[in-house]
Amino acid sequence: MRKRLLALLLVLIIGVAGGCIGGSSHATTTTPQATSSSTTPTTTPTKTTTTSQDPLELFKSSLEGIKQFTYQGKTSIHMNVTVLMPNITQNNTISLSMIEEGYVDFPSMEAVINTTTITEPDNTTLTTIRVIRDGKTYLKTIIGPGASSLNVTENVSTFVWNYNPVSLARRYINETPDEVTKNGETTELTYTLSWQDVKALAILYLAVTEDTGIEIKGGKLTLTFEGDELKGVEVEYAVVATSIVKDSLLGQMTIKISAKGISRYEITSTNEKMSVEPPT
Repeated sequence: MRKRLLALLLVLIIGVAGGCIGGSSHATTTTPQATSSSTTPTTTPTKTTTTSQDPLELFKSSLEGIKQFTYQGKTSIHMNVTVLMPNITQNNTISLSMIEEGYVDFPSMEAVINTTTITEPDNTTLTTIRVIRDGKTYLKTIIGPGASSLNVTENVSTFVWNYNPVSLARRYINETPDEVTKNGETTELTYTLSWQDVKALAILYLAVTEDTGIEIKGGKLTLTFEGDELKGVEVEYAVVATSIVKDSLLGQMTIKISAKGISRYEITSTNEKMSVEPPT
């Protein structure tokens, strides 16, 4: 039974991770908690409070000038999963590690996102190649040697345009940061993520249904600038998702997932146009 439960959880989570950006999910959200990230902030040499809008205006102008960009990202998600059935409680731990490389072209509305996901404890590797071009989304999924599939859809999820690193930075640069940290030419701006953004980011990797309840525990966004150029974006969040699932053999069960995630993105180039071709 334990093996079937674990297999069921992995199928649900891997399926969501494989089709995350192009799909849509439904879930209800409990009253958000106005908290900061659950992780301990990194100590930095000096900390100051923003007293002038001039530096933020420079950052804002620089961000608006980005037409295309490439990035590299690493995401780690740790999930404590509790499965409740009549007279039985099952606890599992599942981790996802993702390495991502992407190119986003705002004027042309084109993008290429390559992601490799590794799940623990089963050590499954999933590779996806997502291409957006001409109003279509091409998703190539590779699971193991020689096993792949290609899906083409006529619509493009708004998630790509709303939650890529530069778009996130553009939205939050218009707000007053919670903290400003300066070290020479490097400036870090820290913001509390809205509960709507935490939910949107978290449910990419959680198996949710229309009846899933999402409790927001906290979220933090850190933008790193060198001079006035964006060099890094870091996203942290913590949520609890509760779903009711029916399995043909095990029957109805309640699945509670306590998840903590952190994504770090490095901006590797800006305003260098690239050719975008659908995968084959």
